Amino acid sequence: MSDSRYRCTSCGNLTRFDVTVTRRTRSYHHYTVGGELNVEEESVLEETVESVECRWCGAAGHVETLSSASTV
Repeated sequence: MSDSRYRCTSCGNLTRFDVTVTRRTRSYHHYTVGGELNVEEESVLEETVESVECRWCGAAGHVETLSSASTV
């Protein structure tokens, strides 16, 4: 999972965003004798952030990714 931090340039929001992500993963599926699934390991092979939208003002396209050095 991405550790990116976002900021809305329209309203200044730093905390609430709708993030649409596509992931390709590899996971270890362990089924019990009764057929119940437990996913015991999962690794992300590829991850693409498709869109980030501000939850406060809905300003898609006005959200910037902050570097770790610029966090508040």
